[in-house]
Amino acid sequence: MEETKQTWTCPKCKRKFEKKGQTHSCAFYPVAKHLAGKEVGKKLYNALIAKMKKEIGKFRVESLPCCIHFVSTYTFAAVYALRDKIRIHFTLDHKLESPRIIRFSQIAAKRYMYSIDIKDEGELDKELLGWIKEASKTK
Repeated sequence: MEETKQTWTCPKCKRKFEKKGQTHSCAFYPVAKHLAGKEVGKKLYNALIAKMKKEIGKFRVESLPCCIHFVSTYTFAAVYALRDKIRIHFTLDHKLESPRIIRFSQIAAKRYMYSIDIKDEGELDKELLGWIKEASKTK
C-alpha cells in the first residue's frame, strides 16, 4: 500500500486508519470461512478480486467477521459472499444514479454508500469497476 498521508496503526491488530483511535474491530475472520458453502459467491468473489487487481492496482483485503473489506489508505469497498451472489458496498463523494444500485445512503455530508448485487460474472463490468476504482481514490 502506498501511503500519501499520515495514518494511525492500531497497536493491537496492526490495521491502519486515517484517524487516530478510529473505532474498529480487531477481530479477523478468514476469507475462506466467508466463502465456505457458497460456490457461486466464491466464484464471483474470485473473479472480482482478479478484475480489481487488474483495474485498480494495489489494495489490501481485510477479512472481518462482518464482511471482506478492500482497503487502500482507508476502506473503500466491502463484499459479502452469499450463496447465489455477492453484494458489493462502496463509497463515493457524490450521488450516483443507476438502476443497478439496490440501496444507497448518505453517511456524511459528502459521503454516499452504495450497494450492488452481482449474480453473474458479466456484471463485473467496466462500469462497476470504474465506480470501485473511483471509490479507492475518493476521500
